[in-house]
Amino acid sequence: MNAAGSVPGIEPQQQPGQDHGRPLWHPVVIAVAVVRYVVPLAAIPLVPVLVPDRVALMVLLRPTKEFLLIGGAQYRITGAPSVWLLLGAFLPLMVVAVWAFFLVGRIYREPLATGDAPGWLQRAIPKRRLAIAQAVLDKHGPAVAVLGRIGALPPTVLAAAAGASHASARRYLVADAVGALISFALMVAAGYALGRAWQEGGSWLTLVGVGLFVGVLTVLARWFRAEGHAVDELAAAADQAAGGSPNPTD
Repeated sequence: MNAAGSVPGIEPQQQPGQDHGRPLWHPVVIAVAVVRYVVPLAAIPLVPVLVPDRVALMVLLRPTKEFLLIGGAQYRITGAPSVWLLLGAFLPLMVVAVWAFFLVGRIYREPLATGDAPGWLQRAIPKRRLAIAQAVLDKHGPAVAVLGRIGALPPTVLAAAAGASHASARRYLVADAVGALISFALMVAAGYALGRAWQEGGSWLTLVGVGLFVGVLTVLARWFRAEGHAVDELAAAADQAAGGSPNPTD
């Protein structure tokens, strides 16, 4: 990564199918992104087996907010798994592999824009979600990655959108790292608080806490969607003012 925040070896105009001048580590980055997409899906059948006693392993395979909540609650109630164990399980797929999606966004910038990206990538990064993420990034810049980690927009989508845009790699990845750590701390702390509520106040207080938590995530998710729609509408209005015509299929 150079001083301008770009990643050496990744050129925006380079097509993924061209081997000439293609860095040898491109396939490694793509393989990590594929693993990030496949492993959480493959782990779904293991949830009933792993959640009761092996929450840290579940976080490793499927590092979603709900399992961090469960891990925090179990730590409060039983003293295990430790916060450091949860953090170690969280980092591979939720930080390292998410950054691979940033690089994949750089590699597949043109195919993502035209809809010609590989099938697995189009399934992992739905076009509508990618458009919303790009609109929010265009309006608020890379720092929005911090809110993105806390909100409901998948970090892989936001990372790919940042990679496919002209966002500074350095600024985005630093913001994403900060957001990932804040998100981890909030989820585990919320789980710890819910575990305490269960111990001291019973199920009704726990349900109230869960309701408040879900409400905050819902508000953030709606904000992301609203911001994306607002930017799309402004862009359409600008095109129309410049003499273009709106797409009749929109």
